Amino acid sequence: LASMLYCCALQQVSDLEIHTLEIISSVGISESSLELLQETHDRCEVLLQWMQQLIVEAEREGLLDIPPPILSRSFQELSRGMVNLNNVRKIHDIPFPY
Repeated sequence: LASMLYCCALQQVSDLEIHTLEIISSVGISESSLELLQETHDRCEVLLQWMQQLIVEAEREGLLDIPPPILSRSFQELSRGMVNLNNVRKIHDIPFPY
């Protein structure tokens, strides 16, 4: 999911006509989820939600034995990445000078 998120973010801010960026693998993601991802307006937001959901589920099931301050920091960093992406989108989409 991380490589998909990175790829989608680059596609949104790049000026490439043909999006030829590659991801590591989509193995483990259902066909219906991939179709949803193709149809959605903001793929980055969907991928971020999926990542956060997986982190929460893994913590609940005991797969992640991480103290809460460190776990909350992972959510903070993901959020900060989306804020930075949105700032780049603004620079990309709004012509200069206004």
